Amino acid sequence: MNILLVEDHPFQRDVIAGQLMQLLSGDDTLIFAESGSVALEKILHGKPDLVFCDLELPDMDGIRLLSNAAERGFMGCIVITSASSQKVMDTVKSMCEHMSLNVLGVLPKPASIPLLKYYLTLAMEHDTDYPQDLLPLTDDEVLEAWKANLFETWFQPIVRFDTGEWVACEALQRMKHPIRGTLTPISFLSQLSNLNLESELTFSVINAVIANQTHLDGHPVGINVSVNNLIELNFVDEVIDLGHQYPNLNQLIYFELHEPDNFSQIAQLQEAASRLLLNGFRIAIDEFGSGYSTLQQVEFLPLDSLKIGLNLVLPMLSSRTAFALVEASNLVANRIGVASVAEGIECIEVWHSLRDMGCDYGQGFFIARPMPADQLKHWQTLWDSVLESRTLCPPIALNTIEI
Repeated sequence: MNILLVEDHPFQRDVIAGQLMQLLSGDDTLIFAESGSVALEKILHGKPDLVFCDLELPDMDGIRLLSNAAERGFMGCIVITSASSQKVMDTVKSMCEHMSLNVLGVLPKPASIPLLKYYLTLAMEHDTDYPQDLLPLTDDEVLEAWKANLFETWFQPIVRFDTGEWVACEALQRMKHPIRGTLTPISFLSQLSNLNLESELTFSVINAVIANQTHLDGHPVGINVSVNNLIELNFVDEVIDLGHQYPNLNQLIYFELHEPDNFSQIAQLQEAASRLLLNGFRIAIDEFGSGYSTLQQVEFLPLDSLKIGLNLVLPMLSSRTAFALVEASNLVANRIGVASVAEGIECIEVWHSLRDMGCDYGQGFFIARPMPADQLKHWQTLWDSVLESRTLCPPIALNTIEI
């Protein structure tokens, strides 16, 4: 891995460099830049995999440097380092996210080795050579792919924090593009909505769950639905009819409801949710805490669980605000008597923090990446070996930020 450390202060540069050298292998390289202009040149020509970027730099500050990197399509990972206030760093991080930069988080000074290790782990998991997946397909391309049956349903396991037991999965769509390879929903989901294929997609996922019961071994599967999907004419009727064909369907699937930007159709949503609940189907809120209508949904919908979104979980070790929001979301779930599920767990430190917080269930790359159904049994064997080694159960979690 090629790493660029952008830092103009000699002492700070030496400290962070020394800490990084304790964590890097012989195959890794560490280069330096003392100003924004030099850093930009090395970003454009050296294409580092990971950039640690200070905000206060001579001739071009770090904020402008990051903006320039975004304009030039930089695909590597970024960690913001600064002695500035947490609010400044969080705001710059949000700016980077809106510019589609791969920002991993913030690194307050003085830097800590556990947090550096955390970011190195995330960077190693990130594929900087896969830009095709970030380029949306046209509506016509997606329609042709749909007609050609190029869509597959993959599954990402969900486990209990207290025992590590595999308890459920989330269904996630993939497209097997003949040229671009395997594509994730960012490349095609909005186009499917434009083509009014959301309901057809949902039922294809339900059928995939039914067809893969040998591999799923009865573990329930969360299926993503939007509010528009749920209140669509005849959608609930068709789900109920399918449940009559497969009497245990309400034990095999549950629905993860995306948070809407407005709640103008609350009555229709309550009708649909209540009818599903009456027929034994469960409903969870996806990405709880990230939308505008979170509290209204908790108040007015018959929920079974709240899923804390990865946009909060990913930065929780480096952002005091994100950590507090994760805590608050977990507390809400506990107080109203529903399960809490955290997604976006990518390292053991986040696992420990969430487990010690009392979160019920976890999901993320640290546990398992999304996979075809026929790979689930092999994953379970590997996961069970991790549980037997007891490496997930240290006495206390590793605290990396001050709360």
